[in-house]
Amino acid sequence: MRNPFPYLGLLAGLGTAIVPAHAQPSSPYAAIRGYVYDSLLTLATVPGAHVIITGPTSKTVTADARGRFSADSLEPGEYRLAFSHESWAAVGYVPPDRTIVLKPGTVTPLFLSSTAGQGIFARLCPNAREERTGAVLGQLTDATTNHPIPGAEVRVEWSESVISRELGVSRHLRALRSPTDSLGRYTICGVPNDAAILFRARANAVDGPPLELDLKERPLAIRMLTLDLSDRSSDTASRNRKDAQARGTAVLKGIVRGGDGKPIPEAQVLVLGLDDGVRSTETGAFQLDSLPGGSHTMEVRAIGFSRRREMVNLRPDRPVEVDIRLTRMAVVLPEVEVKATAAKSEFDQRRTSMAGAGHFITRDDIERRNPLRTEDLFRGVPGFSVTPSGGFDYTVVSTRGPGMNGQCSPDFYIDGAKVMVDPQIGGGLPVNPAEIYGIETYSGAASTPAQYQSQSGCGTILIWTQRGGRRR
Repeated sequence: MRNPFPYLGLLAGLGTAIVPAHAQPSSPYAAIRGYVYDSLLTLATVPGAHVIITGPTSKTVTADARGRFSADSLEPGEYRLAFSHESWAAVGYVPPDRTIVLKPGTVTPLFLSSTAGQGIFARLCPNAREERTGAVLGQLTDATTNHPIPGAEVRVEWSESVISRELGVSRHLRALRSPTDSLGRYTICGVPNDAAILFRARANAVDGPPLELDLKERPLAIRMLTLDLSDRSSDTASRNRKDAQARGTAVLKGIVRGGDGKPIPEAQVLVLGLDDGVRSTETGAFQLDSLPGGSHTMEVRAIGFSRRREMVNLRPDRPVEVDIRLTRMAVVLPEVEVKATAAKSEFDQRRTSMAGAGHFITRDDIERRNPLRTEDLFRGVPGFSVTPSGGFDYTVVSTRGPGMNGQCSPDFYIDGAKVMVDPQIGGGLPVNPAEIYGIETYSGAASTPAQYQSQSGCGTILIWTQRGGRRR
């Protein structure tokens, strides 16, 4: 298959410079000396970069604090060099391997460089780059055949804070789209690079799951996406049915370790959007079976360690193996713990005194389910369902309305103020799951608090934010 990004290949081809070797006729061995340079992100040498040397003598060396590396006592012959660093892995970039021939009694200087990130951005996004924005580019392929998927769509979503006199600070969903060309390539410019965003692919009426991406103020990220068009269980509509659980033939396995390389037992491993999860064994090993193919986000949690999320491309025909490293989290316990009893908030009062009258979703419930979008919290809630509303948008509807099919739009309140959610406009609910303190749902008028009675007969949904939900 042709290189989907020929400009990357061109720049990468210019990234390794080999200057004339210095003769050392007294030695039967060869040696290399050089620097690793980052033209993609930092425009500086790369301390800690790994250079993997494969040939008659194989070894791996690490660049020092100035980005220098060296290897001695190499048997003469043809070698393949690969170099990597965690900063490139974070944006999805893998420098191409290089082949060199080493002669006995010589020291060969090398200059290993990544591609030029600013140059790529300027070529892909000709308009002036706005502050705190970047670009996401990549290729979408079929997880089964590995063929490009043309005519598909890749969409990026994020939320922004909007300040108004009526609602105060509210959140609005923003989105950018890019079609894929004949080689499955996509490019999205103007993406925020100072906060986490969601992106996903859609092709042939099959929606891939939402994936998380954080550019961390970098100018661009490269993400190669896969979508399993042959496995209908990967269809979002299928996963949304209450009685359906996404199934496939892909396998994800690996080992969970700490920063010191020691295995972490009892770590929780799951694929976001799927109900099943496993815990790592005493050796840190885990395996998840019967997964749908394509690009997914896996999450790993362990007590005493920071949570980690990674994107994985699952294939139906062979297992995918990963090696997860968790960072130990410092826990500071207070010297004195003070307990006090305070008046309960409006949400907590009804939750404890009106058992059975409504359906309540607490902050603990939200953190346990860890949704990517607020609409995901309403799946399985009595009297309500989540339905597609065009593209990648979803709408929460009542299933007990007065209409022919029983579906209609409920009344929404955020921190006690009524808000309009128009499914025709799209954009979803204007609040992020991380900001929610609790949710109340009432499918019928009899159970709805008097001040929130619905005139339409379509039920009422009360969303309380961390700020408003704790208010007494």
